[in-house]
Amino acid sequence: MGFISKIIDLIMGLLGLKKKADQLGSGGSNTGGSNVTATEQKRAASALQGAEELSGAEHVDVHGTGDDDKVLDRQNGASLIEDADDGEVQWVDTTNKEVTADQWQDEWGPLDGPTDESLVNFMFHEKNFDMERSGDARSAGEKIKEYGYDDVGHFFRVRTTILKHFGSGGGGTLDGYVFQSQQVMSAAMKAGQMMHQQTMDQTAAANPELLEPIEGVSVELYAQISAKSAQGMSVEELQAELATHGLDKPTWDRASEGWMQRMSTDTTATIATIYGKAFQGAGQGQFGGAAQAHAATGYDGTAAGGSEPMPFEKCCEIQGAMQAWSDTGQDVNAMLQQTFQMNAAEFSAAHSWWLSQLQADLSRFDEYNKLVEASAAKHKGAAGGPTDQDIAF
Repeated sequence: MGFISKIIDLIMGLLGLKKKADQLGSGGSNTGGSNVTATEQKRAASALQGAEELSGAEHVDVHGTGDDDKVLDRQNGASLIEDADDGEVQWVDTTNKEVTADQWQDEWGPLDGPTDESLVNFMFHEKNFDMERSGDARSAGEKIKEYGYDDVGHFFRVRTTILKHFGSGGGGTLDGYVFQSQQVMSAAMKAGQMMHQQTMDQTAAANPELLEPIEGVSVELYAQISAKSAQGMSVEELQAELATHGLDKPTWDRASEGWMQRMSTDTTATIATIYGKAFQGAGQGQFGGAAQAHAATGYDGTAAGGSEPMPFEKCCEIQGAMQAWSDTGQDVNAMLQQTFQMNAAEFSAAHSWWLSQLQADLSRFDEYNKLVEASAAKHKGAAGGPTDQDIAF
C-alpha cells in the first residue's frame, strides 16, 4: 500500500538510510584521503541495525563499507567518506553506540534536553541536513552549523543522545536502538511541516508576485468563495455571493482560472497549502466545524480537536464506497448524495478530521485500511448507479 511505503520511507529516513541514488555528494577531495578503517566500516554498516524486517532494507547500499573507500575528513563522531566505486562523497556516523544507555554521556548541543520540543527541533535539523547532503555533503557540513552544532560529528553525537532518550531498544546497547515509536513519528510529521513552512516562506520571499491577488481576488478569498460554491450553489446564488465582495461572474471566472494556473505551476505547493487551509477554515457544510478544527492543526500530524463529525466506521465505509464507485465508473458525487446525503466537499471535511486522528495514532491505520477495503468490496458488488462525472470544488 502507498501509505505503508511512505511509512517505510519515513522510518528509513529517520534511521539515516538512503539509497545511493539519493545520496549524491559533490565528489570533491581534499588531499587524497586515507582508507576507511575497519571500525568506520563496522559503524557505517551498523546503520542497518534494527531495520532487518523493513521491506526493501536488503537493497540499501550502505556508504563507507568498502575496503578501498577513502576518508576525506574525520571528526569526533563523523567521517566524510568517498566511495571508491563511483566517487560519491557522504558523511558517515561513526559515534560508538556499543555502549549501554547508562554509559552514554548525553550531548544536547543546541537542544534543551529530553523534551518533545527538542525531539521536533532535532528532526527538523536532521531533515534539513539530509536534504542538503543529498546534493553536497560538504555543504551539509556547513549547513548544520547554522543550527548551533559545532560540526557534523557533534550533530551525530546529539543524534545518539536523541536515540537514547526517544529510541526503542533492541538490545543492551545503543546500536540496537531504532526510531519507531508514535512519539518519534509524530515529531517527524511536525518537523516535516516546519520544513514545508520554511519552503513556503522562502518561495514567497523570492517571488512576491506568486501570492498577489488576481483581478482583486486573493488566494484566501478565492478559497472561501470556492468552499461556499462547493456546497451546491446555483449560478444566481454564486452571483449574489460575489456581489458582496464587489465581484461579478466574468471577473470571478478570470480570477479562478488565474489561481488554478498558478497552483498548477507551483511545485512547492505554497499556494495549494494556503488555499487548503482557507477552504477548510471557511467551515462550510454539515461538517464545517471538523474542517475548521483540522485546518487549525496546521497539518502537522496533530489530532484535530472537537467532537467527531461521524463515527469512525461510517467514515471508513464511505471512503470504501467512493473507491468502489470510482473503480466501477459511477458518478461519485451523485452516489454520495443519494446514499449518504452529503457532497464530496462535506465528506472531505469529515474524512480529513479522522485522518488527523490516525496520524496522531498510526497504530489505527491497519483497522482503517481493513474497514475501507471491506466497504469497497461490498459496494463494488452493488454497482449500477449514475455514470461518472467529474467532481470539482
